[in-house]
Amino acid sequence: MTQFAALTHPGNRDGENQDSIGWDTERQLWFVADGMGGHASGEVASRLVKETLLAQAPLVGVPAAVLLAHEAVCREAQNVDPQRGMGSTVVTAQIANRAAQIVWVGDSRAYLWRRGQLQRLTRDHSYLEMLRQEENQQGSNVVTQALGMGTPDPSQTNVPLRRGDWIILCSDGVPVELRDAEIAQALAAHTAPKAAADALLAATMAHGGRDNISIIVIPYDGASARGTWSLLPKFKDRIFEWSAVLAGVVLAAAIALIWKYWTK
Repeated sequence: MTQFAALTHPGNRDGENQDSIGWDTERQLWFVADGMGGHASGEVASRLVKETLLAQAPLVGVPAAVLLAHEAVCREAQNVDPQRGMGSTVVTAQIANRAAQIVWVGDSRAYLWRRGQLQRLTRDHSYLEMLRQEENQQGSNVVTQALGMGTPDPSQTNVPLRRGDWIILCSDGVPVELRDAEIAQALAAHTAPKAAADALLAATMAHGGRDNISIIVIPYDGASARGTWSLLPKFKDRIFEWSAVLAGVVLAAAIALIWKYWTK
């Protein structure tokens, strides 16, 4: 696989960077965790998510590992300060069998960048998302699900991949500052993952950088999920049209033949 790019930055926010990023290239797994909590609690929560995913995902799979991370954060919160609490969002991408499995809790996001088009793969677990009236709205958010808080229900989706696709993972520090169209604009200006990630960071900082910023750009250069059929993109629709025409001709001939013998 082409080299991916990953970065995390405190932004212009005071205090420690509470984001954690991680990956397991052997298992083609990447993730971003955005910690929440006073003092160092958010940093601790996201670090626990990272450690748990790296240790448990190979054993139980990503969705189950995410729930184990929730339990780990809950235990630590009880040990440190039950009243203060701590939590973390998470978004993961694992590539296998020409597809990306995306699993998430909270408002960290995954995007698909394909042939100059940006598609959001996740929907935030947030009040803002519940109330959203139109696409591409930006602004501050309050999450409705997080690891370490309540009873999270991880969402997931499986995305068939094509050669040349990029999967983008980011904490909410990016979409708080940039609309999807602005994210696409930053990506379109670069063909290398590292340059694209640096451009996204620069654009986010230029718009204020009010939160911690984490970005992972994962290029896919394997075979397309559509197999050999993808070798005929220009002719695929024509084949269906020709098949329909041929079927119509055969049917008309059959009807004419039946009519000929019926009227004898």
